[in-house]
Amino acid sequence: MPAIASLTDFNRNPNALLEELKRTQKPTYLTKNGKACAVIIDADAFDRMMSATEANREREQRVYDGILRGLEDFQNGNASPAKDALASLRARKGW
Repeated sequence: MPAIASLTDFNRNPNALLEELKRTQKPTYLTKNGKACAVIIDADAFDRMMSATEANREREQRVYDGILRGLEDFQNGNASPAKDALASLRARKGW
């Protein structure tokens, strides 16, 4: 369950909410007239989240690039049937 606080409560006592954010390292939804209007998070937690997001993006890009290289190899005729490729691999590895 996400933490929720009213914008009025945040404006009245921001230090208490900021300490809670630092302690829990979880975001808090701020509400205005009973509806979510903003989400706040501790800066360290945000930095970790952004680092993880960037690492995921880079990993996805490497996978995508590998798929494209494989597709280009196939389109250029640089491919062999899986049966032949596995037999070649077994022969090289001595399996």
